[in-house]
Amino acid sequence: MLPSISKFFSILKIANSHNQADQNEENKNKSKEKVIFITKKEFFEPITDEYVNSISKMSPEEIYDNYNPGPTNPDGSVNFECHCVSHIVASPCGYDFRKAMTCQKSASEKELEEGACGEEFMKFLECVMSTGCFRRTPEEELNSKKDID
Repeated sequence: MLPSISKFFSILKIANSHNQADQNEENKNKSKEKVIFITKKEFFEPITDEYVNSISKMSPEEIYDNYNPGPTNPDGSVNFECHCVSHIVASPCGYDFRKAMTCQKSASEKELEEGACGEEFMKFLECVMSTGCFRRTPEEELNSKKDID
């Protein structure tokens, strides 16, 4: 004797929910990042890991390489990781900035003279004006006025 249709669908629902739970668990395990919360006390405890401890005793010159091509990579592309532009890339207008700079670097001198990339730069400037992302903080403004006096 065959089970009723409703019983059949309820069995399917149960099986599907188990599969969904398994997939969710798999997706959690595939995550690239892991967030770890520590207390202030744990933060200030001495370093016990040998590798981390050895790094903590190194000078910045030993840790960081001195390779810094500046705002332009050797191949002519924009080095968005350069400290000179990274703050702009990370700003609210970063997307528009990257589009404008990439356009400028890929255009020829003649194309730029003819107005190439103007639209991209205008979008970037509109973003800057509307968000005020490069506006000084009140504290910076006050310090600036003190420097002038």
